[in-house]
Amino acid sequence: MFALLETFIAVFETKSFTRAANQCFISQPTATVRIKKLEEELKVHLFSRGQHQEVIPTESAHLLYPKALKTLNDWNELQFSLKNQTPSRKPFKIAASHSSATTVLPLIFKNLIPELEQLNIELMMLDSQEVFDLIRNHEIHFGIIEKPMMDETIETFPLFKDELVLAGDPESDIFFIREAGSGVAHYTHNYLKENNLNPKNLVSVNNNDMIVSQLKAGIGLSLISKRFINENIAFQGLGERYQRIFYGLSFLSEQDKLLKTVIKKIKNLSEF
Repeated sequence: MFALLETFIAVFETKSFTRAANQCFISQPTATVRIKKLEEELKVHLFSRGQHQEVIPTESAHLLYPKALKTLNDWNELQFSLKNQTPSRKPFKIAASHSSATTVLPLIFKNLIPELEQLNIELMMLDSQEVFDLIRNHEIHFGIIEKPMMDETIETFPLFKDELVLAGDPESDIFFIREAGSGVAHYTHNYLKENNLNPKNLVSVNNNDMIVSQLKAGIGLSLISKRFINENIAFQGLGERYQRIFYGLSFLSEQDKLLKTVIKKIKNLSEF
């Protein structure tokens, strides 16, 4: 039964039998068989197919999901107790967007140092969309992104304030822009459209440090977080519309007591 519930949780969270099978280290046919067996056991229909063959949880699946999470968590804790083992360090994976990874993530990690004896922390830097997809697929435990993104299984909350500024040489015909999927890219496209600007050379860059190094060398112009600006880079403010928020992401259904405590500790760092 626990294998069936584990597979159900994976399908519910990933909305895909293929991704769920990979997550559970089984074949896709095995995942399908497990879901069918669970449906037979419970005498309910758990998933349907949408117009484009996407996997859609039914109302019964939504009722089962939090119960299944709690059941598996209780079972894992019981196994540890029965075996009289000291639990190993719990994995805690954090993924942060490019702008937040090198500015606010160090503030968060500093506050997690007292927990290192209990946690095996892994840090990753990705764009906002990738961070959101990872936490939605239950591949990480906490995320930091640059734009509000929502899902029924995820809690999205404001964490830190940030301000985008126009930095670099205002006479330059080179404009550096972050790659698609980045929160800054969205703001940049809006800025160029609002000001009817069509830079002669629009250069896509997937890393803030690379942009900063060009600006320090006196090359180009870019919208970038004020947190990256120092005395060697000229900039101008863009007003309230370009003041943004770094958002935290966590599972609404997190059951592990230690991880819930750690996430609460991060929330307490919020500037809001």
